[in-house]
Order: sequence, then structure tokens, then C-alpha cells
Amino acid sequence: MKKFLAVICAAILTFALYSGLAHAHGVIGQRFIPSTLAIEDPFPSDEMDLLTFNRGSKDKEGRETSFGFEFSKRLTPDFAIAIGWKYLLVDPTEGSKASGAANPEFNFKYALLRSPEHEGILSVGFSIEPGGVGPKRVAEKVTTLGPALYFGKGLGDLPDSLDYLKPLAITGVVEVGIPANRKLAGDEGRNSTTIGYGFAIMYSIPYLQSSIKDIGLGAPFDRMFPVAEFNFETNINNPDRGRTRGFFNPGLLWAEKYFQLGLEAQVPLNNRSGKDVGVRGLIHVFLDDIWPNIFTWTPFGTVGATQR
Repeated sequence: MKKFLAVICAAILTFALYSGLAHAHGVIGQRFIPSTLAIEDPFPSDEMDLLTFNRGSKDKEGRETSFGFEFSKRLTPDFAIAIGWKYLLVDPTEGSKASGAANPEFNFKYALLRSPEHEGILSVGFSIEPGGVGPKRVAEKVTTLGPALYFGKGLGDLPDSLDYLKPLAITGVVEVGIPANRKLAGDEGRNSTTIGYGFAIMYSIPYLQSSIKDIGLGAPFDRMFPVAEFNFETNINNPDRGRTRGFFNPGLLWAEKYFQLGLEAQVPLNNRSGKDVGVRGLIHVFLDDIWPNIFTWTPFGTVGATQR
């Protein structure tokens, strides 16, 4: 693990020597909206979560820690496919600790609507987590299907009297988790259909200094995005019908041309969510900025730069 972390740190330092402000990903109009940690962003793009880290809060079932990655590739300017994977460390309240690979997750995302003048985007998505791929000690046996709706909106079109609110942006998601084979997997009493929903509010220091007023902040502060995320999950059938887990995730994002870093606390909002504070981390890279000749190509033709 130490050797792996050393390689990651070396890669980050290499990128930093040649980087400028991020410009191709999550851009709508004059607005760059970085990827967040607790909820999915609305932009189809060529990118990779080089490393995600989540040490969850401890609840009645125990605590789960994960390390993972996700790779996303556009096939058209508005459509992208992604595959993600996590390595889980499970510390249950009862029983012995376990670890191993989770099931992979496949995601499809399509941008339905973009409004550069209003800094807005609306996308739809669909995810599939095939059950039983990972080892039984940590991975779910049930296959889960997840239709989703994503949105993003910058507040740059506010009146000039509210200039200092214009750097704010909001992203959000509503998704349904449908266990496709509960009876077949023998877990009908454990897995239920869920509705996940959440939103993120962030303040763009780069937008403030470039579009509102240069307040003289230099590196590294001129590339920061303070962020607050809220994410919830509600069971809509048995077992645990109507019960909700929710978290408040305050943190900080920092973006360069080739990569982005993120760190957030994970604060439970009710007893069902846990009793102590967890932590989330992210190392995210923009692949078509690093290797544009490779990642703008598809079997259907060249897609060009990520849509702005």
C-alpha cells in the first residue's frame, strides 16, 4: 500500500509541473464545475477517478472502508460509458473482519440539455451492478439497476447586485436502486428498492477572480472550490420501508488542468446513518487533456474537445 501511494503522489507532482487551470471538463458557458465526492456529476466526459477513498461512519452493522477507481469514456460529445471498481474492508459489529473486491459497476450517461448562457446542464443515466461477481464475504449477490437524473446550474446569471453570489453552483442527482433478482439470489428479506438523492453547493474561487473581482489570491488558493454536499437514501419497500440514511459532506476541491483533488468529512444526519464522522478522498484526472490524441478518438469518429 505504501508503494502504491508513493506512485500516486509522484504522478500528482508530475502533473503539477505542467498544469494550468482546468478548462475542458465540467464546463458549461463560462463555468467550470468540478467533480464532487458524494454525488455523481452531470457531465459525460473522458476522465478517471485514479483513486477514491471512503472511510464510512460506524453504524449498527459496523464500518466499511473502500478504495476504488472509475474510468469514463465518451462515445459521442453527449454520451459516455464508465466502469468502476472498489476494494472493500468490512469491519462488522458481529463477526470477523473481511476484505475483497466489490462487484464492478457500469454507468451510462447522456446529456439531454445544455444551456451555456444560463450555465446549466441536465443529463440522464443508467447504472448496472452485476451481483455475485465479487467474493461472497464482501460483495452483494443481488444485481442492482439504477436509472438516474443529474443536473448542474451555475448562478452566473444572477443580477449584478448579487455579484458575490455568482460564483456559486449547484449540482444534484435523483436515482433509483432496483434489486433485479432478490428472489433468485435468496436475499429478498435483506435488499429493497431505494431512492437516492442529493445535491452539492460549491463556491468557485477561479470564477470569482476571473469574472467578478480579482481579490489577489495566488496559488494554491486561486484554484479552490469550497463545497458542501448532502446525500440521502430512502428504502421504499420492505425491509426497512421508509427509513432514510443521510450525510452532510463539507470539504474542499482543488483543480488544475490535468487533475483534481478532493477531501470531505462525512457527517451522519441521523442515528441510522452512523454515530461518528467518516472521511472521503478523491484523486481525479482529465484524460483527454493529458492524452488528447487518444481520448478524443472513438470507433464512431473523433468526438473533439469535451463540450463546453
